[in-house]
Amino acid sequence: MDTDRFNTTTLNDAESRFQTALLNNDVSALDAFLHEDVRFTGPDGSTIDKAADMAAHRAQTLLLTEVGEVSREVQVIDGIGVTRAVLHLVGTVADDKIDATLAYTRTWAPSANGWVIAAAHGSVVSP
Repeated sequence: MDTDRFNTTTLNDAESRFQTALLNNDVSALDAFLHEDVRFTGPDGSTIDKAADMAAHRAQTLLLTEVGEVSREVQVIDGIGVTRAVLHLVGTVADDKIDATLAYTRTWAPSANGWVIAAAHGSVVSP
């Protein structure tokens, strides 16, 4: 593994850029961050793939007006990146307003284009 490109500094930067892409609903950037085989497990336990996630962003079903980071941990273990971020999210999902704090764990894999998300899970937590 290229430790100059894949280390905690570059992973921390990738997590920051991913959060910015979420806030801006930057579909192109989000697409680039997600591995083709990514799976996301939501707070209700359901799992979606990249196509479903990207469709929600393209249709603006999920729109965030605030992505406030409460805490973050970043690790690289044997070449695999792991980020744990607690985020306060404000926005809408479909026609429902959201104002919630979620804990996200993302598993990142090195790729030719930098870190990409291979798996993610989000759980609602108390603020």
